[in-house]
Amino acid sequence: MAAKITRPRRFNVVCLTDWHVPFHDDRALQVAFSLCKHIQPSVIILHELHDFYRLSHFDQDPSRIEGRELQNELDQVSVYLKKLRKCCPKSRIYLLESNHLNRLKRYLWRNARALASLRAMEIESLLNLADHHIIFRKDVIIRNFLFKHGSIVRQHSSYTAKGEFLKEGMSGASGHTHRLGQYYATLRGGSYTWLECGCLCSLEPEWISGVPNWQHGLGLVSFKGNDDHFDARVIPIIDYEILWGNVNIKA
Repeated sequence: MAAKITRPRRFNVVCLTDWHVPFHDDRALQVAFSLCKHIQPSVIILHELHDFYRLSHFDQDPSRIEGRELQNELDQVSVYLKKLRKCCPKSRIYLLESNHLNRLKRYLWRNARALASLRAMEIESLLNLADHHIIFRKDVIIRNFLFKHGSIVRQHSSYTAKGEFLKEGMSGASGHTHRLGQYYATLRGGSYTWLECGCLCSLEPEWISGVPNWQHGLGLVSFKGNDDHFDARVIPIIDYEILWGNVNIKA
């Protein structure tokens, strides 16, 4: 007897992580936005859009700072968010807390405690998230699937995904490592997976000697209608092109 083929409605969630503006890759972002426009996901998860290099406590290369003032960085991200919202006017968009985004908070705590309580310094206000209809959260759980930025970094693809799964004990997706990877686990309680969603920043960072083990790409989690049953996968962007299903997208 042949298998039954159906075409149920999908509830799609797209993860776009680690842009690191102004050290982003515009062509990679163009491809990712084009896929979002094609899919029209129900939810878009964003994290690590800003680099906030000027607020880092690490030693700062003067040549890397020049022309990359903090306000310019904020303005650049705002332009991209307007483009994304234009591509996906009906998508619910979340911005998640992340280590680079927290550089602002840590900077205020260290150097300007008197300003830390100002509403204008809160992430939602500073980034004008309301203008783009974007919701700020520490993390988001959709149908027992966890979306977070992540804090674990391990050397090889999927090793971090395994670490995040073991830490959280549920299926999920994270960024942070700039790598693509996927980990699977089947336990008595069910089958699970965790995605490492790659990055949309430059793959030639000035501060790394040699070739970084990073990959352009994004995460896609497709739920079956109103069901918790899902298909989760990473979608690589190779040479500024996505080959996904019967769709080719190239910048």
